[in-house]
Amino acid sequence: MTNKYKTEKLPKELKSFDRLKSEKDIAAVYKKGKVIISLDKKLKASHTSSERKTHRIRVAVTISSKAGNSVWRNRLKRIIREAIRQENVLLKEVVSNNKSEISIIFSPFRINQVSLKHIFLKDIKPAVSDILYKLCKKTTNN
Repeated sequence: MTNKYKTEKLPKELKSFDRLKSEKDIAAVYKKGKVIISLDKKLKASHTSSERKTHRIRVAVTISSKAGNSVWRNRLKRIIREAIRQENVLLKEVVSNNKSEISIIFSPFRINQVSLKHIFLKDIKPAVSDILYKLCKKTTNN
């Protein structure tokens, strides 16, 4: 039996970002990282950067269960990931020029299901782009 759907894995260079998965790495970002809050105070991001041979961007999205029900939380995660995918061109350039690895954890700062029942990409994208811009500015200054 053959698979009628062809699934091809993307080469490493074409991936927009890697997922930050291990509990140890996430704990290290929270412990050693610095926090950036978006101008509209919707999102915050903890980040660390280090010089490595492999220059890559590692991203995680964490949302507390107190923020809303699982449908709302998963929708917010998908929206944040899509906004990062669309806005990370500048960050890729900074990482490749500095030969560094950046780990970022995004989480909501002042939004939850009660304050923002229906959430869309247009609501989150400015906050993500603001955080990524601030992160690029800090990374190039160091």
